[in-house]
Amino acid sequence: MIRAIGIDIIKIERLKKALQRWGTRLERKVFTPEEINASQGRTRLTYLAGRFAAKEAVFKSLGTGGYWQDIEVLAEKNNKPYIVLQKKMKIIADQKGVKKILISLSHDNDYAIAQAIAIGEEKDQ
Repeated sequence: MIRAIGIDIIKIERLKKALQRWGTRLERKVFTPEEINASQGRTRLTYLAGRFAAKEAVFKSLGTGGYWQDIEVLAEKNNKPYIVLQKKMKIIADQKGVKKILISLSHDNDYAIAQAIAIGEEKDQ
């Protein structure tokens, strides 16, 4: 059962300017070490912008703000993204009856966009 959805779009240039201003401090606040490592050897800024949008979409699907490091956006071998919730974000999801979050990412030269769908168990009627 779909509990909620969230969507976010970010202008890639905006993230670029924020990273230029705040550098690794911002990077370490928003992205997990595994996300940072996975961004190497790719179009790094576009990759990170997609992860940023995904985390924002997850926040919206859970109706909260928050704990950036507690949301990890990983990819299967075929590059299909998936969400891993940890610590406080996992607790919030559990409290809201969310068992899984589906994520879809897309980007072009200027923007990255993500949609998150929070899935829970069927409710008895």
